[in-house]
Amino acid sequence: MKKALILIGSPRKKGSTAILAAEAERGLKEQGIETTTVFLNDKEIRGCQACYWCKRNDIAACAVKDDMQYVHQLLQESDGVIVASPIYFSGVTAQTKAWLDRMFPYMNMNLVPKLPKTTKVSFIFTQNQPDARLFKSGIDAFMYAVGLSGMAVTDHLIAYDLDAGIKPPVTETAGFMEAAYRIGKNLIS
Repeated sequence: MKKALILIGSPRKKGSTAILAAEAERGLKEQGIETTTVFLNDKEIRGCQACYWCKRNDIAACAVKDDMQYVHQLLQESDGVIVASPIYFSGVTAQTKAWLDRMFPYMNMNLVPKLPKTTKVSFIFTQNQPDARLFKSGIDAFMYAVGLSGMAVTDHLIAYDLDAGIKPPVTETAGFMEAAYRIGKNLIS
């Protein structure tokens, strides 16, 4: 059975990011894909310590013992990954950035990836700003950095002009809901 990992970098479990991730999960499950969702805010994940243990041992594992071992295990068992994060101050949340920093073991010092290109990754980003292009450079840089691990970047959604409790809920924006569903449906084909 195919497996997918959904990583949610939002501290809000019922906010726009989580709602869109759930819609992507629906698309995955309709394909018969087993899913695991991880709210990064619930995990104890320290920042990369730049100890180079993973490089000295040429291993896709980390010397820092925390919840990232669990996330790494799920990642290695997955055929596809969806990373969902709100955009705060022009980039992904601190929780999502900590996850990315801890992906350091998945590339060697020459940036040669250690994950197979058969592992697909797609992204869901949410922001409160009405211009979807506003944080494009930060979003593009994040997706590029994730791709350095070897995962094949397949798709992304920028859901904009959202702010839980202040603006209309994302569930009232059919285009974003449909796009999130398609990200899940098309992740592993």
